[in-house]
Amino acid sequence: MSGHTVIIGFGAIGAAAARLLMSTGVQAAQLVVLDQRGSAVAEAERLGVRAVLGDASDRSTLRLTGIAGARHIVVAVQPDALAVFLTMVARELCVPDAVVVTAVNDRGHVGFLRGADQVVISSDTAGSALAAGVLGRRVAPGPQAGPGWLVQSRPVQSSEIGLSLRECDSSAVGVLRSGVRHLGADAEALRLAAGDRIMIMRRGAAHGP
Repeated sequence: MSGHTVIIGFGAIGAAAARLLMSTGVQAAQLVVLDQRGSAVAEAERLGVRAVLGDASDRSTLRLTGIAGARHIVVAVQPDALAVFLTMVARELCVPDAVVVTAVNDRGHVGFLRGADQVVISSDTAGSALAAGVLGRRVAPGPQAGPGWLVQSRPVQSSEIGLSLRECDSSAVGVLRSGVRHLGADAEALRLAAGDRIMIMRRGAAHGP
């Protein structure tokens, strides 16, 4: 396998990046996920993405993703120290012109990411920013003016209370509940309640929350 994208870590951020990549036309067959949690692997497989169950810090496991032939590598793991380590390992195993995009929580760790072509400071739109690093100009890396991908939110309507996220809005990527953002499998497991806000990925300029 070659020319594909490897996503290391399929938590909230990695899953959001995968969904956005597919929404822009990237085929699920061109994505490979690596995660050590069975639930994350199952979620990836539900999306039609090939998934490898295992520890990303094990080079032999990383090689199972076809990382040697990958065009892009997304590192979306925690804690930051692990992200720094896996970025170095990924850079060691991939071809020289592969693009490595890494997410970290603490800006102070950016200086340690020598192997990353782009670094994303985790935020509400970290998934879309990681996807932007893979897609280049096709996706705007964050909520800025002008055309691009934006994460916005809207209140849950009374007719949507009790429904799952996918039953009410196909463009939804998460749920904001009591100030806590639920993404990926966490969001899909919820039943919408009064006071929730639905997080939606859209093209276009930001117009506020």
